Amino acid sequence: MAKDTDVRYHVCEEAPVELIVNGVTLVTFMCTPQDLKDLAMGHMIARGVASSIDDVYTMAACEDMKKIYVRTGTDVDKEQYGLGSVLASSCGSGSHFREEFLAQAPNTSDFTVSLAKLKSYAATMFREAVMHKATGGMHCAALADAHEVLAVREDVGRHNALDKVIGKGVFLSADFAHCALLSTGRVATDMALKAVAMKTPIVATRSIPTSMALEIAEALGITMVGRIASANPVVYCHGRRILLEEEQVS
Repeated sequence: MAKDTDVRYHVCEEAPVELIVNGVTLVTFMCTPQDLKDLAMGHMIARGVASSIDDVYTMAACEDMKKIYVRTGTDVDKEQYGLGSVLASSCGSGSHFREEFLAQAPNTSDFTVSLAKLKSYAATMFREAVMHKATGGMHCAALADAHEVLAVREDVGRHNALDKVIGKGVFLSADFAHCALLSTGRVATDMALKAVAMKTPIVATRSIPTSMALEIAEALGITMVGRIASANPVVYCHGRRILLEEEQVS
């Protein structure tokens, strides 16, 4: 039997972290309290609290106090963003969307990537997941362009990991319309909505999408790939962006 000290080592760190925007608590994340600026930026951009990094005047994060303070140039609508809600690490971001959301123009990005390269990006994501290696129970996400993996982030919650990597991409001025988002977790509705919001054309996961996430991807032009780490990944929809070896131009 393992000693108590060994048992405590093999756990995922989870803590409540408040995102305070313009003096008001927007949300409390149940998350791994690291890369908090990335988490805040990604969450705000993906949910439309800020339309770009220029909307964010100041940002300060304290991992010890478990708080993120942000000043923006726009007011936060209480009804739209559900101020004060708590986002559990096991569920989604609480994103709401109306029927007309599905009526918007689909993603028409011409970004393409070979299946082999997408698998190599997934391998890089797994290789850089240091907290997962230490605990065996963390999620990670990655952002990659046509040439390389731009960022990898980890969290106890798969949606938090995605917010973190989106936030890092914003800080890096990444062109999300010519990138792919990768995840180790199941792609549920909220994660598909993040890809739509960021205009990212490709989402790949080690797991699978939910039926609603797939419906959103099909309707709004997002290429969805599941089982990316397997020998035979599943391309669910809009497969024109995933090139097979024989389709690549030498």
